[in-house]
Amino acid sequence: MNKSTLALFAFATLLTACGAEEPAGGPAMPASQPSAQADAPGVGVVQSIDAASGRITIAHEPIAALGWPAMTMGFKVSRPELLEGIKDGQRIDFTLRGRDMDAVVTSIKPRE
Repeated sequence: MNKSTLALFAFATLLTACGAEEPAGGPAMPASQPSAQADAPGVGVVQSIDAASGRITIAHEPIAALGWPAMTMGFKVSRPELLEGIKDGQRIDFTLRGRDMDAVVTSIKPRE
C-alpha cells in the first residue's frame, strides 16, 4: 500500500469512526462548520474594557453557533459606542460576527 492510499484509508476510517457517511460525490464535510461571517449570540461577564483600543474581555458561556466552549477572550468591538455604559463585572448578552480570533463584537446589552 503506498502512502497516498494509506492516508486515504486512515481518513475514511476516521470519518467512519466519527459517524460521518460519505455521500456519492466524495467525502463528507462536517455539518457543524459555521460560515465565516455568521452572527453568534453569547452570554458572559465583562472582565475588562479598554475603550481607547475598542476592546472588551469577556468570560463567556459556551457559544454553540461557533462550537466554542466556555472561556475568557478579548474581542474588538465594531463601534466604540458599544462600550458606553458597560462596566467590569457586568453580565451581558452580546453578538459576535466572524469566528476564531477574528470575531468582532457587534452588539452588547446588559443582562437583566
